[in-house]
Amino acid sequence: MLFSKHIPYRQCKELVEKLEGLSNRYFKSRVRFISTMEETKPKNPQLFYTIEIIDEAIAAGKQVAFTYNEYGTDKKLHPKRDREYIVNPYQMAATNGRYYLIGNYDKYDNLANYRMDRITNIRLLDTPIKPKEQVQGGKHFSLPKHMAEHLYMFSGESIPVTFRMNKDILNDVIDWFGSDIIFSDETEGEVTARVTVNKRAMRYWARQYCGTVKLLSPPDLVETVKSDLQWALEQYEKKG
Repeated sequence: MLFSKHIPYRQCKELVEKLEGLSNRYFKSRVRFISTMEETKPKNPQLFYTIEIIDEAIAAGKQVAFTYNEYGTDKKLHPKRDREYIVNPYQMAATNGRYYLIGNYDKYDNLANYRMDRITNIRLLDTPIKPKEQVQGGKHFSLPKHMAEHLYMFSGESIPVTFRMNKDILNDVIDWFGSDIIFSDETEGEVTARVTVNKRAMRYWARQYCGTVKLLSPPDLVETVKSDLQWALEQYEKKG
């Protein structure tokens, strides 16, 4: 947590100082070497307050309202929409150094993931949450399964995907997708893998590993990734 890129530097420093106060002299002698890169830290000091309110909301079964933001070229957060998000909060999760709220935007019936460092002006509401069982994918919700299917925490449907891969990246693949992968057609250097994964996330992941992975299905995703790679090649071939 201390090395997350999404916790403001000042709050990281306060965490270390609090840990020092609760620990013995042996711990204190070691934390003096802990440091973080101040200049890379975001400027959202509301993060811990956001976590506190969401934790309270989940415990009480209440909705939350907040402003959801995105970064502009000025490196500052700006509201993504001109209205508040009313969200039914179900779970908080951490992955890849980022912190997420897993919930349901009350206007819709699906689960969604929200970056907690992009949430501001959060309020706890008096209205009860929509039961998770009434939300698509909520009845049999499993956090490990959800995290494995949503590699980059994009929202949307999960689909079965098959790809051929170089066995040199087997550790990476298991790190990403967990133990629910089905392997087949193994040779000395390659193996075919079948996973269930968020479609948008798989598009990004396949591009990231394009040197060692070839998508086999579904056909529409294969064509989308081929177009992405063709576009990238054309950009590099352009002069100037």
